Amino acid sequence: MIDRKIFRTYWGYPQVNSHVSDVSFIRAILTYESCLASCQSSLGIIPKEAAQAIHEAVNRVRVDDGLIQQVDSSTAENGIPTIAVVEAIKEQLDQSYHPFLHVGVTSQDLIDTAHMLALQQLTKDFRQVFSGNFQSLVKSWLEHSDWICIARTRQQQALPVTFGYKLYHWFAPLVDSLKILEQLRFPVSLGGPVGDMRAFGEQGKVLTEKLAEALGMDDFGAVWHQNRQPVLEIVNVYERILMQLRKILQDWIFLANSEIAELRLLSKGKSSAMAHKNNPVQLEQAMVLVSIALDSIQNYKNHAIFSSERDGVSWTLEWYYLSALDSQLQVAAHGFLKTMHLMEWQKEAMGRHASSFQHQLQEAALSKGFKEALLRLLLSEED
Repeated sequence: MIDRKIFRTYWGYPQVNSHVSDVSFIRAILTYESCLASCQSSLGIIPKEAAQAIHEAVNRVRVDDGLIQQVDSSTAENGIPTIAVVEAIKEQLDQSYHPFLHVGVTSQDLIDTAHMLALQQLTKDFRQVFSGNFQSLVKSWLEHSDWICIARTRQQQALPVTFGYKLYHWFAPLVDSLKILEQLRFPVSLGGPVGDMRAFGEQGKVLTEKLAEALGMDDFGAVWHQNRQPVLEIVNVYERILMQLRKILQDWIFLANSEIAELRLLSKGKSSAMAHKNNPVQLEQAMVLVSIALDSIQNYKNHAIFSSERDGVSWTLEWYYLSALDSQLQVAAHGFLKTMHLMEWQKEAMGRHASSFQHQLQEAALSKGFKEALLRLLLSEED
């Protein structure tokens, strides 16, 4: 990870809660083992007293710096972070119950599920960011939806439209994509050593359903050790959101040009040599943050194909990029919203650019319906 103190605020504001922090990740693995034992006991796979003992042992495990160091050392030696966590449970568990811990599963089940739990919480928090103040600000801009401005094709003046038309084409695709986040599935992983659930036989399907319910997750309907489609579906939606944010920011940077001046920035971006300049630093910063997140997604996709039944290289790279993407998505969203609060739209400049098309201003009124269409989308998002 890049850590440059002089760029820390620029690249990574604000402080965000990591959903894949060391503590949350280890706790997710511990929760998996506890829920797995409970579900297995309900099907008679392990004794009920063993499941109870495992549950109590998990609760006694302290997720502190000492355990984190043990997991770090074990991961460096074994390539997986789960062995040290399972050993930590065994230290709190009577030896007679050791054979009933971690029955029929493999490290990939625990690690994939831990990442899915992190993505599930990230998605909940990400959607929360784009509610409240975001929607209120867009609605306040829609109050100016009848302003006449100029549409541009290939960066050249084209024809007059309403400001509401522009707002619709900036935010409707974004709101549509945010709604897709509601439909995402975050499946539990339960495949065992080679992904065929051989330890559970015909009970494998029922056990998966029970485990998914216990963890508040989904059942993919199949083992996805090799098939990374569940992760790709989530990443693809975030890529779609980020691409729309980048399109919006690109347009805004253009409109903030001193020669255009349809957008005025309230923040100061000083030049070291030209006192008259007000560089669009906040817009550029937001664009940088969005681009970093998009780069992580593309890098992840480059390694999303697993070889054989398990791929230690692609899988480990997945951990890296999902961990990075967790904070990157959050700072990109916050950076975009901060920018929205530091800008003002300039009616006079818009009108001046559209004035050369007086004979076509009447046709611009036809685009007024976009205000109502965007409002409907925003209201449906609130519901």
